[in-house]
Amino acid sequence: MTAAAPVLAVEGLTVRYGQGEDSLRAVHDVSFTIAPGEAYGLIGESGSGKSTIAFAIVNHIRGGTVETGSIRLRGRDLLALPRAELARLRGRRVAMVYQDPHSALNPAIPVGEQIAEAIRQHHGASHREAEARTAALLARVHLPEPELIARRYAHQISGGQQQRVVIAMALACEPDLLIMDEPTTGLDVTTEAVILDLIAELRRSVGVAILFISHNLGVVARVCDRVGVLYAGEMMEQGETAAILRRPRNPYTRGLLSAIPRRAGRRDRLAALPGGLPDLSQEIVGCVFAPRCAMAGDRCRTEAPALVEVAPGHLDRCHFAGAAANAPVAAPAEAREATAAEGAATRDFLRLNGIARHFAQWDGLWPFARRRVTTAVDGVSLEIAEGETLAVVGESGSGKSTLAKCIMGLLAPSAGHVELDGAPVGDVVQARSREARRALQIVFQNPEASLNPAHRVEEILARPLRLYGLCREAEIPARVRALLAAVKLGDRYLDRYPRELSGGEKQRVCIARAFAASPRIVVCDEPTSALDISVQAALLNELVDLQRERGTSYLFISHDLGVVRYISHRVAVMYLGRVVETGPTEAVFAPPHHPYTEALISALPSIDDEPERGRIRLDGRPHDLHASSRGCAFHTRCPRKIGAICETEAPPARRIAERHWLHCHIAPEELARLQASGRS
Repeated sequence: MTAAAPVLAVEGLTVRYGQGEDSLRAVHDVSFTIAPGEAYGLIGESGSGKSTIAFAIVNHIRGGTVETGSIRLRGRDLLALPRAELARLRGRRVAMVYQDPHSALNPAIPVGEQIAEAIRQHHGASHREAEARTAALLARVHLPEPELIARRYAHQISGGQQQRVVIAMALACEPDLLIMDEPTTGLDVTTEAVILDLIAELRRSVGVAILFISHNLGVVARVCDRVGVLYAGEMMEQGETAAILRRPRNPYTRGLLSAIPRRAGRRDRLAALPGGLPDLSQEIVGCVFAPRCAMAGDRCRTEAPALVEVAPGHLDRCHFAGAAANAPVAAPAEAREATAAEGAATRDFLRLNGIARHFAQWDGLWPFARRRVTTAVDGVSLEIAEGETLAVVGESGSGKSTLAKCIMGLLAPSAGHVELDGAPVGDVVQARSREARRALQIVFQNPEASLNPAHRVEEILARPLRLYGLCREAEIPARVRALLAAVKLGDRYLDRYPRELSGGEKQRVCIARAFAASPRIVVCDEPTSALDISVQAALLNELVDLQRERGTSYLFISHDLGVVRYISHRVAVMYLGRVVETGPTEAVFAPPHHPYTEALISALPSIDDEPERGRIRLDGRPHDLHASSRGCAFHTRCPRKIGAICETEAPPARRIAERHWLHCHIAPEELARLQASGRS
């Protein structure tokens, strides 16, 4: 980078929550700078202090105080500004994209008005100018029908669409500094690619500086120029992105990278870091990472290491500074026994027969309003065997979560039915037996909205044990502690409320609650989206172990194709409510595959030092869900469209191999040839 004055300079930042004996040091002596047009990434486990730093920059730390340090935006100390002046800077000069879009949007105001309000306030635009600018911003972040989306409320759009609205809101005033706290958590890979391109465009056009907080290292590799690695509030390593992610020096960084599910097979355990974060309310002697480090010696447990330069621009906090580059940090991947679904064929436990779900809505003012029917799920038929994992993938709005709610009885299907053990169950959960409700559990996408804010963690986990009579009252405390341990949370979390947990910690509580009922099948709706890499690895190991031991089945909904490839036996690809391809996981990931599947795979970010893959940009808008269902639903965006037949005739189901089907007018042999050559 050039020697231009930094947009943001953080120096010696220390943040503490609470007071007295119960206080904890969340961030300790952290320093970094961000130059104009530079993207700086902060990575680390949930609870490591990343979001605390982001909130400290905008001087908005709930229950916390900045003990020492300075935060300067273009030379001005933000911590010393009067409240009124700081309020003017927020949004205009500093904008933030929060981790949870649902909490960032006002449920009582249409999302478009929330964006327009910021434009009017900071730019003095008229109502008409603000509305036009709002529609352009919503289109810029790849939202379909932006004028219609602008009139909707937050609860009327999907989680991924909410996140795109929040990003559009942050971009409204073209700020000097854009803080992005897990900005792609709720996004599918194709929309994520669009957002990452947009970030790159903003850096080129207006020179915006970006603080990019993420646990998705593939995204960090694509976006960031430099990276800082946080652990327990301390900067462990800092340097150029390529050096940090491909040639890490610190044992903690190497441990994070070893936990990523890349091309590991299901019979290989992911190398999760042992243990968990230290209790920051206690005084820490020595290196904060020593209890989990394979290299730790006596000196590491008694003397804190300094952050030293081990190469030009590359800092490392380790007594073995630089020597850890070739040292082991975690046990190598261990082979595991095959699950039932990987061995002999087993009977189907859950079957979906022609599930459809329609939503009616009124456009316009009464009495001139028109009733429009949206098809969210369109005739989906799938089956899941005992001990099998079926992954459902597709863009936000493709109907995955609606399908999950129909399975759980939270939404009644408009057509079709769900079968358990060959017998139909009630369309709604109230009509299902107690045993059917226990057998089917769900982990929701948004942990914030699925935890009772008035209950402590202990009460949340104990409730299903009591509800289904799974153990005696005297055994409940031990069972609750075992559930917490399974998701890598210690006993100190028992008395905490959801508001006292980070996003990743809330999701771990949700997963533990689902397994408290000893279910036969768990519907996992983006269960790892809020989790950091090391906890994700531990939970994926736990999910596969539970499946092997208990024969648990999973319907696994995820945007993370790397996770899907690791955990699933089979994959179903959905687009606008329809399944366009289904088959064994490795078969779906290898050509020939449906053009939509091809686009999803091409957009998957990677940290590996590999040649740049041809990324397919899905131009145009998705097919209007209100329009006639003639033809292929993907024809408006398909890079391999062959003509009018795609618009007028439904594509045939083509069998590629055993249990591998796709719906396309192009023959599998021709798809294989085109995809192998990289042609469109």
